[in-house]
Amino acid sequence: MKNINTLLIANRGEIAVRIIKTAQKMGIKTLAVHDESERKALHVQKADFAISLGKGSIGETYLNIDKIIQIARENQVDAVHPGYGFLSENSQFAKACEENGLIFIGPGPEAIRLMGDKLAAANTAKKINIPLLKFPNNQNNGEIPHPAKEDFPVMVKASAGGGGKGMRIVDLPEKYKDALESTSREAKKYFGDGTVYVEKYLANPKHIEIQVLADKHGNAVHLFERECSIQRRHQKIIEEAPAPALSAKTRKEMTEAALKIVRELQYTSAGTVEFLVDENENFYFMEMNTRIQVEHPVTEMITGIDIVREQIRIARGLPLSFKQEDVKIKGHAVEARIYAENVNNQFLPSPGKLEQFSYKKLENVRIDSGVTNQTGISADYDPMIAKVTAWGEDRYSAVDQLSKALTNMSVTGIKHNLPYLKEIINHPAFTANKHTTQFINLHHKEIIESIEKEKNNSEPDFLLGGFMFLQMGNQKKQDKTLWEQIGYWRHLMKLTVSLNDRKHNVTIKKISDNLLEIQTDERNFQTRLLAINDDTLKIEIKGRQTEYFYSEISLGKFEITWNGISHLLSIEDYSDIIKNKKQQSKKEQNGNRIHSPMFGKVLEIKAQSGEVVKKGETLLILEAMKMENNILAEQDTKIKKIFVNQGDQVKDGQVLIETVSV
Repeated sequence: MKNINTLLIANRGEIAVRIIKTAQKMGIKTLAVHDESERKALHVQKADFAISLGKGSIGETYLNIDKIIQIARENQVDAVHPGYGFLSENSQFAKACEENGLIFIGPGPEAIRLMGDKLAAANTAKKINIPLLKFPNNQNNGEIPHPAKEDFPVMVKASAGGGGKGMRIVDLPEKYKDALESTSREAKKYFGDGTVYVEKYLANPKHIEIQVLADKHGNAVHLFERECSIQRRHQKIIEEAPAPALSAKTRKEMTEAALKIVRELQYTSAGTVEFLVDENENFYFMEMNTRIQVEHPVTEMITGIDIVREQIRIARGLPLSFKQEDVKIKGHAVEARIYAENVNNQFLPSPGKLEQFSYKKLENVRIDSGVTNQTGISADYDPMIAKVTAWGEDRYSAVDQLSKALTNMSVTGIKHNLPYLKEIINHPAFTANKHTTQFINLHHKEIIESIEKEKNNSEPDFLLGGFMFLQMGNQKKQDKTLWEQIGYWRHLMKLTVSLNDRKHNVTIKKISDNLLEIQTDERNFQTRLLAINDDTLKIEIKGRQTEYFYSEISLGKFEITWNGISHLLSIEDYSDIIKNKKQQSKKEQNGNRIHSPMFGKVLEIKAQSGEVVKKGETLLILEAMKMENNILAEQDTKIKKIFVNQGDQVKDGQVLIETVSV
């Protein structure tokens, strides 16, 4: 048995915070690493001590094996936990740890290498008769032959890929070559290996994975399965355990298959074996992730097992603290991932300043997060804000509790998917367990429309009433504000308020500090302030009480989150400036200017000035969060001017290209 006194976490964000929590419970000191921009990050604050990786790209910081090993050796570190992503499935990193006398909290380098190579993983599964999807093409001396026409659609995947990155669905033969090139390029940039392979694309499956643990004493167990079918951009956003539609027979066969792979590899530590399952419960091996998964909390909540604790015990040489017969399913758990992203624009990442992340603490709800208020969501990293996991005695109870948690939560300052997640788990297809990996493709439009409908149906009286009390608070804490321009609170005051870009003429009569009489174009009512603190406000109108989150965005402008939906309210004098900017932007767009849909980097420029391009052609490729995004021509047009160069960093809304009609 090896002792671990100090553990270095070679990661960041919520998973680093998660690992720190368990390590400290076990009496282990923790060392966090960070890039220069993250000196005040939550994982840095939570660790016993922290050391900077310096400035530079991810390759120079979190992916810099030599630098991380050096820090570990200089600080008498005993072990390294890689978390997920970054170096977690890098066999060279695991080997470097071993060679430098460091305990690697994970499997051995050879298992990582085999399962990290998707072709080698498939061959391993084939060797022990695990069902596979048909591979229409495999690599042959570095060449991938063109699939037959009848084989389409196919999936092009990075051999070293994972986390939803490095994969393309190709539905037509004429798109195949471009998909190979772009997937290989993305794989090379993100994983350091441009090798790709091709497999048959299963159109409407469920995605189910088996959590496994194995020690160095020959003990291997499974912790049952997780259902991970709801995905966007090939990345999971809702997970649950156990899988609600899986029969006992199929569960037994899948868990046995997963453990066969574990034993074949002589695998140790935590891992996840992933399968696709068709409508007849035929299952097919996809891959094995040789690390802890993002969605591990749902498994922990139904089994009561701390997976990180078991990882650390296994790495020390201890046997598992339980046997297979001890593992029971207790209740149901559902997890939702909150991301900074634009759900109205292909779920593109939406980095920026997170003004506020607030929530009510509810029973049987777990929040895993690596962010704090007033911190930035960087374009360099995964845009996850938090994971929210709820447990219930059955699936209905768990989903209901998750819905309550998302309703009683607020994210302000950036675009996010919080209302979208809430709509998903309340959608009839999800509640009836009729969802597959195609859920987002099938229901995206109606989900967006439902969010807009709920937002428009929110009662303006409650929003306007709360907003007025917030403005009264502004008067007290500001010296020279808009109140000096419109006059301090008098007996009677008239304002024009913008609520989600709709104007409301409002007359306010101040009866007391806690009671206002408000008249709008539609009605007259009184509102009473019941409570206010740093991020929540509680008021009463006509005997009805409501509480919501609020965040001050700028002078005279607040974002109020009510029932999980965000509303922007501002004094019209200040919103005029914003409105004029929007009108100018719209005018420029009508003038055939193509704007960037996100923050990112210009990876490649496909078009040239003076060139005539056809609708649907790729003009340039932007990269954000290490994923490529093609900017396409919306119509047949001629390129007049290109405003950016390859390698440029661009902002959301920045002009990229100007075109003229042909």
